[in-house]
Amino acid sequence: MKRIVSLLLCIIISLGGLCVVPASAVDTNVILRVGLTISGASSFADPKLENVSGEPTGYTIGQMQGTAFSGSTSISSSQLTIQLVNDAFQVSDTATGKVLYTSQQGADHLAIRPNSALTWFKGYKWNGDFVYRRASGNNLTVINYVGLEDYVKGVLPYEISADWPAEAQKAQAVCARSFALGTHKHTSAGYDLCNTTNCQMYLGTNLATAESDAAVEATRGEYLSYDGELVIGYFFSSDGGATEDAVNVWGGDYPYLQGKVDPYETYDSSWSVTLTADEVRQKLLNAGYTIGTVANVAVTKRTDTDNVNEVTVTDTDGKKVTIQRDSVRTVFGLNSIRYTIKPNTTQSASAALPQSTSLKISPSTHKVTLDGKSVAPQGYNIENNNYYKLRDIAYILNGTNSQFNITWDSESSRIVLTSGKAYQTVGGEMTDSVSSQITSCMPSSATIVLDGKTVSLTGYLVNGNNYYKLRDVGSALGFGVDYDTDTQTVVIDSDSSGSEDPEGPAVPDPTPEPTVPPVSYTFTGSGWGHSVGMSQWGAYAMAKQGFTYEEILKFYYTGISIAG
Repeated sequence: MKRIVSLLLCIIISLGGLCVVPASAVDTNVILRVGLTISGASSFADPKLENVSGEPTGYTIGQMQGTAFSGSTSISSSQLTIQLVNDAFQVSDTATGKVLYTSQQGADHLAIRPNSALTWFKGYKWNGDFVYRRASGNNLTVINYVGLEDYVKGVLPYEISADWPAEAQKAQAVCARSFALGTHKHTSAGYDLCNTTNCQMYLGTNLATAESDAAVEATRGEYLSYDGELVIGYFFSSDGGATEDAVNVWGGDYPYLQGKVDPYETYDSSWSVTLTADEVRQKLLNAGYTIGTVANVAVTKRTDTDNVNEVTVTDTDGKKVTIQRDSVRTVFGLNSIRYTIKPNTTQSASAALPQSTSLKISPSTHKVTLDGKSVAPQGYNIENNNYYKLRDIAYILNGTNSQFNITWDSESSRIVLTSGKAYQTVGGEMTDSVSSQITSCMPSSATIVLDGKTVSLTGYLVNGNNYYKLRDVGSALGFGVDYDTDTQTVVIDSDSSGSEDPEGPAVPDPTPEPTVPPVSYTFTGSGWGHSVGMSQWGAYAMAKQGFTYEEILKFYYTGISIAG
């Protein structure tokens, strides 16, 4: 499947941009004015039109009064070139160069209605009329005047893949229609919507299929409504696990745009970005913040759905810059608001980890019991603290109230723990003994995620396996760990939180502060987009599971109804 093209990633929302319109006042039989940007160009020196082969040839040239076309001149040519010449709009036959029409000097605009239902412009086929307005120099802004349903048919195949389930396509069609009806962010430029990701992707009929058109027809005239009012159908590609309240992204609390944990989306939207300290500083400066040499970057506030809501950057002089809401994504150029930040003290994080030659390590000699029964998880004593193989801990706790499963996310280097789930063996658990031959030992660089949230556990990677302190694992999973000094036994209680002094004599955990600030920061996350409204990949997953488009929309938009 192709990556979703338009994610509404660049959308700039003010509080006024989220306003609602009474549903009773909504007219779905409307003409939309869409400013066309093609291949990055938003104005053109000599735009050309061409009738689609097999359709009627010719055009009518005239003016627009609002969205009503008034024609004055008929032309039989099939190919036209439009230019500004001597302060007038000039229309020529593309093949011969013959001038077919010239407007009055200083005319405000020029409107052209093709005789054909579809018209070529810049390699795409379009429905509707074309209006030309002056831009910088002699360039022209091209505006497509198109009916709402034809517009939605031109949006749908550019927002989601044509092979997606019908119910997902219907849900997207209703969102696209609601977005178009409620958005007029470009009126100062002389049109309602653009055709880029700043609004939603619209490139005519090139990619339209019988299935995508059918989804539009099946939902013709339908839009999202809350408490009798039209609401904008915001959407994005992937939530990575949870959507977000609009108030935590753009500001303004809207009851129909509430974040929630998403149990349906299964799309792998993981990503990772590493920025040097200087790159962090430069991005802040570009965004209008003042900061010195960066000493630390940290997430300082999360939302109820575990998305990032605040990042604080501290410089070497102690000055702090706090970034909030959607800026935590856009300032650093990140894909989503769902991530963790890891400081790196060298250019390569792994290069900074001490090797076995610098660590005091030997096989653990302590006995271990679980609920009174002897067990033998693999363990090492590292810097005077016992560390046990994580998969062995999961193995011995299987079947207890503290059982948990372990999976490895190789793409994002994450150890994923799921509490309450039976452990699934992978082989190599509970071997008779650990090796006294230490081929490699270094602090573990793996991120640990427990039930969807990142947790901090001190661990080491020994001979290719991850070993962690029982006290840390027990604290995270909710089981107790004590130490019997008489028998030198580590005592695990699956139903207790245990004592404050487990695993033998207390030895402080060495957690020295870095002598120099981190040189880079790795942002590791999931999701793609602003996280407000409908997740497109979530809609796909729900449709695959048999949900209707109404059920999909009512899951992602709280308390809405479908009007029209």
